[in-house]
Amino acid sequence: MRHLFNEETWEFSAKTVNDLGKNILTVGFASYFFKDLPLPVRIVIGIVGIGLILTSIYMICKKGGK
Repeated sequence: MRHLFNEETWEFSAKTVNDLGKNILTVGFASYFFKDLPLPVRIVIGIVGIGLILTSIYMICKKGGK
C-alpha cells in the first residue's frame, strides 16, 4: 500500500494521524464531559488515542525518520 502514496502524502497522513491522537488524548483527559463517561469508554478512548500516536510513529519510521 505504501507505493500508492508519494512521500509528501505519506508525511501529511502521519502528521494528521498524530494530531488526531494527541487531540483525542488532550480532550479526553482535560474535559469534564469525559469524566462522566463509564470507565470502559474512557479506557477505549485512551487506547485509541495512544494507538493513533503509535501508528503515526510507525508511518514516520517507514518514511525514513525525517
